[in-house]
Amino acid sequence: MGYRRESEPSPFRTGVVHAGMSLAVFGGLSAALGLGIHVVADPTAASPSQTLALFETEEPAEGVVRMVRLTDPGEHPGGGLLPGAEDTGSPIEMAYVPPEGETVRVEVTGGQGGPTVGDAIRINGRIVRAGESLSQVRSVPQADGTFKLASATTVAAAPVKAAAKSKAPSDIYARKFSNPEGLPMVGLVIGGLGMNATQTQLAIDDLPANVTLSFALDSKRLDHWIKTARADGHEVLIEVPMEAYDYGRMKMHPDTLLAGADAKANLTRLEAVLARTSGYFGIVNYQGAKFAADKVSVTPVLERLSEKGLAFIDDGSFERTSLESLSRTSGLRYARAAGPIDARQTPADISAELMDLESLALEKGAAFGSGYAFPVTVEAAKVWISQLDEKGLVLAPVSAITNTRPAEVRTGSLDKSGIFNGG
Repeated sequence: MGYRRESEPSPFRTGVVHAGMSLAVFGGLSAALGLGIHVVADPTAASPSQTLALFETEEPAEGVVRMVRLTDPGEHPGGGLLPGAEDTGSPIEMAYVPPEGETVRVEVTGGQGGPTVGDAIRINGRIVRAGESLSQVRSVPQADGTFKLASATTVAAAPVKAAAKSKAPSDIYARKFSNPEGLPMVGLVIGGLGMNATQTQLAIDDLPANVTLSFALDSKRLDHWIKTARADGHEVLIEVPMEAYDYGRMKMHPDTLLAGADAKANLTRLEAVLARTSGYFGIVNYQGAKFAADKVSVTPVLERLSEKGLAFIDDGSFERTSLESLSRTSGLRYARAAGPIDARQTPADISAELMDLESLALEKGAAFGSGYAFPVTVEAAKVWISQLDEKGLVLAPVSAITNTRPAEVRTGSLDKSGIFNGG
């Protein structure tokens, strides 16, 4: 009788069997644990909760607040249907279920080191407080005590103004302003707009119309943002890149005005910049310390701006130059900012700069500063502006702080420049 040797067990088959057994055991344990939690756990003890339910019903249940459709915008801040909403004629009811047990208080700041906003949160750059509706958040108080709904997307046509004697853009597109009491004037230029849609819309909506806004040349929707800002009452500037002493790792813009370049080259670049859009009352420098120090290069540019009836706003970021005297010689409307207010982006530092601006305005009668549309800058500016009345100061558009206009009727073109080199 021969000897029969049994074959070795397959390692693959053994592994599959063991894996299946493991999955079955752990799957059964997980299912049993989940079933136990579902049966015996108390869902209300998990965490504080707030439940909002929107529904239609014949009679409101107890504790339900009825919010009927508003037909008269005067009935409520931001009243009336929101843009794009359909008029169904049906009432809307809201049920509010308060949290049970312990609640959690969360302290929220204004963002990027901004001031504390108390019992509120910031959503897409807007401050939202407990109990506020969407229409209240988006509504803007008016001088007569009523409210208007701030549009985040729709651009309304700018109001038609009476024909002005001057044809210069620095007069036509400047915001109308009067100061019958002769109070010291302070102003702000908030720039860098158009690059970030959220921050740009926030600056347009949240800052008073007397704040001047300046827009970056590289904004992909430059026309849209200028129209939006002007529809909200702001006067606007465009930022013209000028040569700095040191760019670091930054790349120079192709239309930068250069120190030492011949007049024809710089004027071609200037025309290309001015051709990008319309509706601005002047320009503001973007950098430019080296260019501003070169009288030979600066003079033709200032003369061309004067011919076009534009204003030149100096953001005060570099040491004093001959820009003021050269502007006076060429008849150019010019103003220099006291300096940047947000070189250090903290609420305390910005507040200190704004206080210096107040002192300068009280001493000289008028002063303005420049800054960028950082959330912390916008929030600090809003707080400061709200306190100007009690300090005997008035917020003025920067166009009202420029030097005195010549007596003769100013000329210029309201259209885009005809030269564009594609830079």
